[in-house]
Amino acid sequence: MQPVAKGRNQAACTPLACILTTALLVTGAFAEDKSLPVSPTLEFESAVAPIFKAKCTRCHGEKTRKGELDLSSTAGIRKGGASGDVITPGKLDESPLYELVHEDQMPPEGEKPRLTKQEVNTIRNWILSGAQFTSADNLAKEPFATAEFSQHDVIPILLLRCTVCHGIRKQEGGLDLRTKASMLKGGKSGPAIVPGDPESSLLVTRVRAGEMPPPRLVAEASVKPMPAPELEKIAAWIKGGAVELDVRPDIATTEPDPLVSDEDRKFWSFQPPRPQVPPLVHDVSRVRNPIDAFVLEKLEAKGLSLSPEADRRTLLRRAYFDLTGLPPEPEEVDAFLADTSPEAYESLIDRLLASPRYGERWGRYWLDVAGYSDSEGFTFPDVVRPDAYRYRDYVIRSFNADKPYDRFLLEQIAGDELADYEHAGAITAEIYDNLVATGFLRMAPDGTWHRITNFVPFRLDVIADEIQVLASGVMGLTLSCARCHNHKFDPLPQRDYYRLASILKPALDEHDWMMAKTRHLPYVTEEEKELIAQQNERLDQEIGAFKTALAQQKTAAERVLFDTRLAALPEALRE
Repeated sequence: MQPVAKGRNQAACTPLACILTTALLVTGAFAEDKSLPVSPTLEFESAVAPIFKAKCTRCHGEKTRKGELDLSSTAGIRKGGASGDVITPGKLDESPLYELVHEDQMPPEGEKPRLTKQEVNTIRNWILSGAQFTSADNLAKEPFATAEFSQHDVIPILLLRCTVCHGIRKQEGGLDLRTKASMLKGGKSGPAIVPGDPESSLLVTRVRAGEMPPPRLVAEASVKPMPAPELEKIAAWIKGGAVELDVRPDIATTEPDPLVSDEDRKFWSFQPPRPQVPPLVHDVSRVRNPIDAFVLEKLEAKGLSLSPEADRRTLLRRAYFDLTGLPPEPEEVDAFLADTSPEAYESLIDRLLASPRYGERWGRYWLDVAGYSDSEGFTFPDVVRPDAYRYRDYVIRSFNADKPYDRFLLEQIAGDELADYEHAGAITAEIYDNLVATGFLRMAPDGTWHRITNFVPFRLDVIADEIQVLASGVMGLTLSCARCHNHKFDPLPQRDYYRLASILKPALDEHDWMMAKTRHLPYVTEEEKELIAQQNERLDQEIGAFKTALAQQKTAAERVLFDTRLAALPEALRE
């Protein structure tokens, strides 16, 4: 799983940044109080850590990390929070943590105990003296930044600009630019980078000369030339020795997430359903099932009651429209009205559920959830999806077969993982359904069939739409809000959005993208292959007959034309 990526506008939307902005608007621009003395050196463990432990770590500790900030360890302080760094050694005006405690905005209003002026001054002096740590967490006097740039700054640029031709699917010139090791290995022209010497690094010189990416292939590859700031960042990384930093992936574990509090876990939609006792009502004779009791309780509170029982003809029509979307035939009405057996209604429902019209009627609701469409949408012209009907028919078959819901979801989210279809001796109906089911994750509008709309930002929009379909349709969550910031209402950290995006990465990777018109699998059942062969044979025979007739007509027409032109010549020339 990939390390969590920060979304756009994140700093402007996180709680810490919002509080800081409010504080600055109320109090005016932050200014350092130069009248206060500055101690030459303060030890974090003895001077600052006790303040954080007493006044801050209840909300910003190892177990609870509001704003994604942990002040209980040096590693947490260095990492910062959702808004970025909270301390810049030697610079108070670039240390949000100090600005907030200095303006008495943290702890939040009403929270106790508050920081004293002496404690605030201690934090101030510690930052001004360099914010040094001593022995905590075995990070003795380690600076905040170990290198200006690392591979984590450079690889995203190369993925965006270069790996279409020098990546997983294509390695033009034998060059792969996805890792430092592959850059050092290089291609047919030699190593792509020379650590410490950007001017001798082919990666820099070729891009700087405008040779890469090749201008004639930019539109075809759906990439844009590398801007100067990105190239200079790569050059600075190489000049600094092409530093590689080991960043631990921010993956989920079995431990409770510190960004989600116990109070957050009480959120209403996360509570499991519990058995409910039907309420007592006055007119118990109207209660046929527990749902009636709940409805009738509310009606009786308003002095109302259930409507009179529907007659058999009305009941029949309601059942037909509900389960098939169609009215009953006159013969079916007559048969039902004439059936006086106690099981007449139950038999009717069984027949309607067994009808193929049932899956067509109720499958449409799931197709709406999935955003089913027979065309790509997004752009004009609206390109047709010639195989979308397969997913539609899969949904209808699943409803008609009364497929269990958990299996229905499993096939749509991970159907390609349920069998080794690439090496299967024959594609069974089950394998076919599993593959077709994954169309659920490809139903969002997708304009990447065209080179002009196949750039990474367009691909990211397709991925975002698919995540929205998955989250809202299956989880019942507005997860899309967390694309740019922690969710403002639901207990959903931003990193959970990108964790989900990482799970979908094998199929939805903006840097390893197949154009919409190339996404086809040749795996169909033997029965369909036979039908295709029969159909093609019939069409070939028809086409052959048409060609033969056309050739005969052509020969006859050529003869008539020849004779007509010949007759128009003088007799002396005809011979």
